[in-house]
Amino acid sequence: MKHKKEEDQKQEETQVPLDQTQTETPACDQCEQFILGWRRALADYDNLKKDLSAERVRMREYVQNDAVERIIPVLDNFDSALAFKPEGLDPKVENWLQGLLYVRTQLESVVGEFQAVAFGQIGDVFDPTLHDAGAEKEVEGKEAGVIVEVVRRGWKHGDHVIRPAKVIVSK
Repeated sequence: MKHKKEEDQKQEETQVPLDQTQTETPACDQCEQFILGWRRALADYDNLKKDLSAERVRMREYVQNDAVERIIPVLDNFDSALAFKPEGLDPKVENWLQGLLYVRTQLESVVGEFQAVAFGQIGDVFDPTLHDAGAEKEVEGKEAGVIVEVVRRGWKHGDHVIRPAKVIVSK
């Protein structure tokens, strides 16, 4: 009998009660669920950072385009005024005019800082995606479809045309 009792005790010591194994497995599963949730949250956060960064870029481009669109008419007015500059001005008036031209240059540099580029030069080939033909003109020695006069410069920001150039094209 003594043998049997010792054997029973040894078996009891080596066997793990079912209650302990059952509590360990769900705890490990729960840990894995927490880790998976944490990884999902990290991935969501990384995606949010990327989305916000892309949104900031879009907003910056929108604001830059808006600023350029507001400055361009001012530059057009400077160009129009310069087209009618009288000859033989008094030196004081000439100095004043040079100051105004400096303001125009500053505005053009601000527009350039926004990566906006003016286009539409005499001699360029007419492109309907970039130019607006206001008229056609017969010019000797010029092929048809070549810009012979620029009424108003066009502007673009990257591939986006902010305003097409208004031009006169040869027939």
